Amino acid sequence: MWNSIFAFTTLLLFEFTLGIDIFGGTFLKYVDQYKKSYANHPDELHSRFNIFKENLMRIEKLNQPNNKSTAWYGINKFSDLTPEEFKVSYLTDWKPHHHPLKTQNHVTQTEKLYTLGIPEKLDWRDFKNKSYVSQVKNQNSCGGCWAFSTAEVMESMYAIQKHLTPPDLSVQEIIDCSLYNAGCTGGDTCAAMEWLIDSHVPVVTDKDYPLTDTSENCKLLPTSSTGVKVMNYTCNSYLQNEHDMLMLLSNGPLTVSVDATLWANYQGGIIQHHCGYTINHAVVIVGYDLTGDIPYYIVRNSWGPDFGIEGYLHVKIGENMCGIAGHVSTLHVV
Repeated sequence: MWNSIFAFTTLLLFEFTLGIDIFGGTFLKYVDQYKKSYANHPDELHSRFNIFKENLMRIEKLNQPNNKSTAWYGINKFSDLTPEEFKVSYLTDWKPHHHPLKTQNHVTQTEKLYTLGIPEKLDWRDFKNKSYVSQVKNQNSCGGCWAFSTAEVMESMYAIQKHLTPPDLSVQEIIDCSLYNAGCTGGDTCAAMEWLIDSHVPVVTDKDYPLTDTSENCKLLPTSSTGVKVMNYTCNSYLQNEHDMLMLLSNGPLTVSVDATLWANYQGGIIQHHCGYTINHAVVIVGYDLTGDIPYYIVRNSWGPDFGIEGYLHVKIGENMCGIAGHVSTLHVV
């Protein structure tokens, strides 16, 4: 490894003398911090360095003051990927099971949010001193966010109904066995829920059907009877009506589909800009906060606890930010 880094460092010094680059030291620290496998391969090391520089410039643009935005972006484990690589590995080619919606330019009257007679803050991770949300999962390079978000809401709804610690359900079972989706190459949360209803299949624990983050043949035994079953679900749009999403959250977390194209380098704060409406990711809303100047959803992601705010993001309520109100689902389980 050191021979490769020595050669790369020599090249950086040469470039620096020509006034070409000032990011080399930062990149070498990045490679070491995240234990990047290409540290031993000089050619890829250099190409990743160029991508890293482009991401730093992109991050700088995202962090420019814009209408008092509170979100900020920075270096993380995705900072050596091109936007195309990030999209292929962590987003999905989302094909809606139901009719697609035109999701842009829909605003909810935020004044109404404060007249609903609901708590100013709700967080199912800490509800009456008990957590009904399991640990943040990591989909790695499997585009199975649709399966992760479905399993995560099933866990929470089961825990809320039974007043128990949420079970760790098998995402891999849903990836492998859902006939209406395409495993790690993409899928739809509503299609996953419909399959769970139609098949009457229980989702077993991760221990019984462990995660591999690849699409495989279904290994669920036909005789399986233990696990959590979906009894019914809803898939609706709440465009211009996000106050009803807050009302729904009083019953438990929601699955939502979003445009996460520019989430790669999110670090914290409330996302209220830099969002499109090309739906390519599924996440879970576990709560909301109306106490500050900018009301926001508490959004659980599936990119590991080392992403964002310990695996979470905050997204502004009221403007269909990132398409968050266009495809919303609830679940009832037994």
